[in-house]
Amino acid sequence: MGYINYNRYSLYYETMGNGEPLLMIHGNTASSIMLKEEALYYSKYYKVILIDMIGHGKSKRLKVFPEDYWYENVKILSKLCDKLNLNKINILGVSGGAILGLNFAIYNSQIVNKVIADSFIGEKLTLQEAYKIKDEREIAKRNGVDQFWKSMHGEEWETVVDADSKMLINYAKKYGDNFKNNLDKITCPVLITGSLKDNLINDIDKKLLEVAKKIKTSLTIFTSDGNHPLMISKKKFFRNIAIRFLNGNL
Repeated sequence: MGYINYNRYSLYYETMGNGEPLLMIHGNTASSIMLKEEALYYSKYYKVILIDMIGHGKSKRLKVFPEDYWYENVKILSKLCDKLNLNKINILGVSGGAILGLNFAIYNSQIVNKVIADSFIGEKLTLQEAYKIKDEREIAKRNGVDQFWKSMHGEEWETVVDADSKMLINYAKKYGDNFKNNLDKITCPVLITGSLKDNLINDIDKKLLEVAKKIKTSLTIFTSDGNHPLMISKKKFFRNIAIRFLNGNL
């Protein structure tokens, strides 16, 4: 475990296991803690690299997240891959981590082997959706979700949640497209997954199929079981398809 520093950011990471690299990325307002159990499972087959995205978990706390959030994360993750001398990288990203994983593949196609993108909002983020996320989080603070956030980030959890909400609103205002119309630049195999009963993302099938249409090397799997995220809510099912995909047997 350690930190990688770039500009004003300091990103936490830890590694476990041996073999081909598997970069695992959590979603917005979560942290690597959420994926620890799954990381231990995948570390039996791969060298797992767990990270905390900018401003999350054990990474340096920020009151304001960078405006171009996904690209700034891509840049510091690229530095981490250089530091660890990683090549032929497999990526497993969930929710916001899936958006980051696909962006990483856009800008680092030469070192990415495969990407699994689970349970994410899709290509577009409208201003209405961003404000809705902020409002839902304000309600969640009073409905027990604060304990989850505290377990992810410690006593300063609200700083993380509020900074992320503001970032999403600003991102929707300036960009509106999580991939800046670059999805067609992805050349590696991509597995897109989601639950049709996702409790956080409306019309997830339509949104993710729009992404899949723009990635010629993509495969999409939905199930009527589970909720958000599929990776955590249906662990056995997800592990099976993920391992088969990474091994080239899906």
